[in-house]
Amino acid sequence: MSLATALCHNGAVNPTVQATPPAGAAEGLPYWTLWFLLLVILLLVVFIFLRDKDLRRRISAFLSGARRHMTRLRIQARMRKEREKKTALWRELGRQAWSEDVRADCIAEQCASLSALDEEIGRHQKTWHDVFSRIEVLGREHDAAVKRFRDLVAEQEEARRPHQEEMLALANRKKEILEALESSLREVEGAEAQLAAVERDIRQIESNPRLAGAERAARLDKARGRAASLTGLLAALREKTPRLQDERYRLERRLEEAEARVRLFNAAIQRIEDEYRERLQAREREIREWQKAKERIQDKIVDVKRLTEPLFETIGRILDEARIDHEELAVIYFQIDGVNKTIAELEGRLEHLK
Repeated sequence: MSLATALCHNGAVNPTVQATPPAGAAEGLPYWTLWFLLLVILLLVVFIFLRDKDLRRRISAFLSGARRHMTRLRIQARMRKEREKKTALWRELGRQAWSEDVRADCIAEQCASLSALDEEIGRHQKTWHDVFSRIEVLGREHDAAVKRFRDLVAEQEEARRPHQEEMLALANRKKEILEALESSLREVEGAEAQLAAVERDIRQIESNPRLAGAERAARLDKARGRAASLTGLLAALREKTPRLQDERYRLERRLEEAEARVRLFNAAIQRIEDEYRERLQAREREIREWQKAKERIQDKIVDVKRLTEPLFETIGRILDEARIDHEELAVIYFQIDGVNKTIAELEGRLEHLK
């Protein structure tokens, strides 16, 4: 008897408690069993497929239909390319016939239309050359005007240069004079202040009763000597200051004259620039207008040439049917025949796939 059964008989086990399985007990199928079952299922599917002929036929028909569809799409794409190649050969045939002056009743109408378009292209090309020549003339005139403008400005700048150099030299000299004048004025103020201090010392010495006669005399001689030296220095500085002022005024007048001359040259340069700016801008606007006209004519030529393409194609198709004998057209006939053969083969393959 198990322990659980014994406990139940003894009434010692709660009925809600479940017995746990012993350690080492299996919790599921072995791993190799799953692969074995999958292999059995696969063998059954293969066995069913081999015995069911109708299923095999339907699967084969499905796969074969997909292959035929893809093959048909590839053949159709190649046929489109071959037909485009044939159309391009027709245009080349028509263009070659037109350049070789091949004429026939079957293409008379198309040749007449091409002649009219060719004449129109010729008129546009003549107009284009006239416009191009006019642009070249205007360009040369514009370049000559620019050179003349630059030469005139350079001439004025060259004539202005010595006056500018003189003005700069005078301005630097004026700056030096002003600095010397300011220094002289500061020295005068300093000397005057020192002289006033010495004169006060003299008065104090003279009014001091405690000084002996010899000491007073020595101090007075020294102070009066200092005062005499300062007085001489002030006289020299006061004599120098007017000379600096005079030189300053002369420099200012010369500087004003040099600045006036420079302003005259600047005004001349400005007049030249204003005159040529308007002239050059007007010429540039005219050149731009002619260039726009040239572009419009080029667009017209392209449009007319685009109209000739369908005519060349029509002529080529007619000549391909008529097969007019001409040495220069034989090569293109041969190429068209090759394309026709390829298209026929592709059409036969398509028919076989139905």
